[in-house]
Amino acid sequence: MGIITISRKMGSMGTRIGGKVAERLGMKYVDKEIISKIMQEYGYSQFVKIYNEIPGFWERFDSLKIQTMNFMTRTIEAIGAHDNVVIVGRGGFEIFMNYRDVLNVRTHADIDLRIKRKSEEYHVSLEEAKAQVEENDKIRRAFLEDNLKHSCGKTEDFDIVVNTGVVTIERAVDLICDAYKELMAHGRNADSKQLKDLKVDPILKEYVSKLID
Repeated sequence: MGIITISRKMGSMGTRIGGKVAERLGMKYVDKEIISKIMQEYGYSQFVKIYNEIPGFWERFDSLKIQTMNFMTRTIEAIGAHDNVVIVGRGGFEIFMNYRDVLNVRTHADIDLRIKRKSEEYHVSLEEAKAQVEENDKIRRAFLEDNLKHSCGKTEDFDIVVNTGVVTIERAVDLICDAYKELMAHGRNADSKQLKDLKVDPILKEYVSKLID
C-alpha cells in the first residue's frame, strides 16, 4: 500500500476531494486538524500561529520556528509510515516527493471561481471572500517557500494537477483513484525511496497510529 498527498488552494475543493478519495479507496484521512493535534500534544502549541503568519525577515531564522517545522516534518513522516493514508495540506507532497509508493496531487481553480465558492460556503459577500482567499494564498505560498523551500509555480512536483473549474469533483476523484492504483501496480523508478525506508521515532509512530485509527 501507499499514500496520497493533496495540495490545494482555498476554494479548489481539494479537502472534499481528499475525503472522497479516502472513502472510495478505504484509506485513512488526515488533514490540518489531526496534524495540529499531534503537534500540540508534543508541546508545539505555536504551530498554527507559525503556519498562519507571513514571516518577516528575522522571523525566518527564529529557533522555535525551525524546531516546529522540523517536528512537523517528523510528524508527517510518521503519518506516512502508518501507510494507507490520504494527507491533505501542510506540504506533504514536498516531504514525500518522488517516493515510489506516494501519489502527489495538486488541485486548483480560477481565483474568481474560488472566491465564489467561499462566498457561498461561508455566506459572506464576494468582497469578504476575495480578501479571505487572497490572504490564504499568501499564507500558503509563504509557508511553502519559507519553510519547505518550494517554488509554488512548479507543477512538475505533482503527479496529477486537477483544475476543478474544468473537472467535476467526482471526475477528479476518479482520476486520482485510477492514478493511485496504477502507481501501486507499477511503482515509480526502481531506485525511488519507499515509505518502508522512513526512519520514524517509534513512540511518535505509535501515537500517530492510535490517533489515525
